[in-house]
Amino acid sequence: MLLEHHARALLLLHGLVAAVLVGASTHQLLWCRHYLRGRFDRARAERRFAAVASAAFVATFFLGNLLYPTYKVRVRAEYFDAPSAVVAEGALRDSEAAHHHAPLPRAEAADLSWVGRLFDVKEHWVALGCAASLALLLLSRRAHPEGDRRLLALYLGLSFVVAGTAWTGAVIGLVTASFRAVGGVS
Repeated sequence: MLLEHHARALLLLHGLVAAVLVGASTHQLLWCRHYLRGRFDRARAERRFAAVASAAFVATFFLGNLLYPTYKVRVRAEYFDAPSAVVAEGALRDSEAAHHHAPLPRAEAADLSWVGRLFDVKEHWVALGCAASLALLLLSRRAHPEGDRRLLALYLGLSFVVAGTAWTGAVIGLVTASFRAVGGVS
């Protein structure tokens, strides 16, 4: 499978770039909130955050797409959509715990298909957020609301969408990886 041997390193890089994305998009949104009061004294720095957020969004999206084939086969199909895999992993954990004389409480086999579906929702929101980040970058360079108050609602709305989808993608990505990540046991 394409890049499967590098999945763990790509996932780590994906996570680091996503952290930059969340930070930059959040700062950008917070810095442009003063525009509601007509204060544009931080416009230059805010534009820089918009550029960093857009670059980070595109990079995160690209890295996620490189990881997607491995995720789809090794995580989604082999684990989230296969209850027998969850049962087998539970038995393996019980066996290891017994071997180390540390019994673990036995949990019922869970249906984890909802995690895969949640990840599907994330994919769609992140695609919209990536497009919104590019639109925000273009708007920040060509028609910043500092010069035209009519653009303020659009500008702030795009800023909110970018930050909101970045946070949504990061949280759902962490939830998904907490169950099973690429580069794990196969």
